[in-house]
Amino acid sequence: MTWREGLLFLIEVMGVVAVTLLLTLSPRFRHPPLVFRYPRREGGIASALFGLTLAGTFLYLRTGGMAVSPLSAAQVNIMGMTLLLYLGALVARGQPLRSAGWGRATLLPALQLGLGLIFITLFLRGQFMHLLKGISHEQGQALIMSLILAVGEESIFRGYLLPRWSAWLGSRTGLVVNGLAFALWRLPWVLTAPIATMITTLGIAFAQGLLLGWIMQKSHHVLAGALYRGFSDWLRAL
Repeated sequence: MTWREGLLFLIEVMGVVAVTLLLTLSPRFRHPPLVFRYPRREGGIASALFGLTLAGTFLYLRTGGMAVSPLSAAQVNIMGMTLLLYLGALVARGQPLRSAGWGRATLLPALQLGLGLIFITLFLRGQFMHLLKGISHEQGQALIMSLILAVGEESIFRGYLLPRWSAWLGSRTGLVVNGLAFALWRLPWVLTAPIATMITTLGIAFAQGLLLGWIMQKSHHVLAGALYRGFSDWLRAL
């Protein structure tokens, strides 16, 4: 990442924080907090599931002969299999989708917040004129892929894992642990990359995980952060 890209990312983060703070002042975001009857058990199960999926990612990439760069096909395959595992855990334990960040009461406010975050990201990155000129078929496919990946991974990390770690360890510690886990999730892709590239990639993933986790804690829904992340990742790839 160049200094210009780093500056753009910092400005984007500041804008996203400001918009989130402003929009979540609405009473529509005020709902009773999610409470788990046995927080330590939930945290332990979440940790075990994450360890299992991280190990599975390493094995999938190595035995499948995948390159270390985050190829879209490999990402979708891994995300899809992992998401099925977490959905299976919800079903097996009789837990509702609300416990994984998909509550109906906050769906519409989260959608509005997500659209607001997309708007401020487009504005701060100066991409409005570019999009008004239209996008190519390949760019459209890349956008759809980015949104699919964002919704799936955010459902896993911010929907399932974050609330359980926060209930077990506290909201702040849970947020940090979730950010670290999100960075570790990127490790298999850059394991053989140069040290500088690895550190930069993991650092950005940690910062992004903290931001997305904070958005989840403010909005109480996966959708807001997923929409923002999907568009932000896509714009950086343009």
